[in-house]
Amino acid sequence: MENQTGLVTFIIIASLFVFSLIVIIILFFVINQRKMLLKNSEIKLMENEKQLSLFKAAVEAEEKQKKIIARNLHDEINPILSVIKFSLSKHRIEYKKGVFSPDSLIEDAKMLDKAIESINTICLELIPTFLLQFGLIKSLEDYIRSVQKIEGMAAEFQNKISDTQLNNFDKQEQLNIYRICLEIFNNLFKHSNCTYLKIITEITNDNFLIEINHNGKGVTNEEMNTYTNLSNGLGLKSLKARMLILNATINYSTSVNSSSVQLNIPITK
Repeated sequence: MENQTGLVTFIIIASLFVFSLIVIIILFFVINQRKMLLKNSEIKLMENEKQLSLFKAAVEAEEKQKKIIARNLHDEINPILSVIKFSLSKHRIEYKKGVFSPDSLIEDAKMLDKAIESINTICLELIPTFLLQFGLIKSLEDYIRSVQKIEGMAAEFQNKISDTQLNNFDKQEQLNIYRICLEIFNNLFKHSNCTYLKIITEITNDNFLIEINHNGKGVTNEEMNTYTNLSNGLGLKSLKARMLILNATINYSTSVNSSSVQLNIPITK
């Protein structure tokens, strides 16, 4: 009887030992796995921070270069305009002497208008003073108005937010968002063959959402990733850099009748 009791006790103790050993092994595996995941997460975070730092430097350098270009254009084109102005003054003198040619005056005036228009366009593209003065929403509205003037194009802008709701974004962030939108519009005009655009801006769940619907050829997220990786141009890579800076996401979707691009930017408080 004692032998039987001892055997039962031994079996219980052995079972408890085996169970404890199994628990220890499982705990060791779980803890070790968590350490590995944490280490991988830290490495990935360091890589992302390094990449983000490089992208920030690239974008800042790009903006600085654009300002330099804008200033140089201003300094170089102004002398040309001065020559045109001198030419107009010369025509006035010729008119007084009775040797004035109206045709040459008309041509000079056309050249002056074209030069002024070119300067305004270039300066607006390089340094969007309109955005600095009136903010992102008004700038998008103004851009859509210019699209509506294009023959064969139709465009709508549906804004569901106020300027004050974007106060968490500073001017540089708003500029980044604006340039992302311009790059998306540029790609649509070049590659989708769309004739209709509808832009919707709204705030959802502490996120600023810009949705661009169009009737052209759409793409998927996988296709855009491929295009971005294979592209040698600055446009798509600059778009990706600005997205990283803003911690934003972009989603491309397409169907038989319509396609869309959704830009989602978190609002930090």
